[in-house]
Amino acid sequence: MAELHLDLVLPQEKRMAEFKSDPEKMKEVNKFLDDLCSKAIKEAGQRKAMEQKKAETSGISNGSKKIGAWSSRARTSARTFATRVITTICNCTNTVRNVVINKN
Repeated sequence: MAELHLDLVLPQEKRMAEFKSDPEKMKEVNKFLDDLCSKAIKEAGQRKAMEQKKAETSGISNGSKKIGAWSSRARTSARTFATRVITTICNCTNTVRNVVINKN
């Protein structure tokens, strides 16, 4: 994994530009996001299969009700997923900043 060295004295926009210009760091971020998305797709497929199996055994016949419930859950899951990704990224940068500040 690439070493992450941040100069926290520089403005955030400049640090972001430097981070984006480093192909090795961007490759690591892209790999992380690809892995995360593939896991999310796999888990969503498993959940959907479980829900379909559950719906078949319970005998629900109203298709629009299933679609509405699934759509609402999908929206909530997507919102939760996005929030967790953003929180994780922010926590990582804050942790790095705290470690660098505490060393100085």
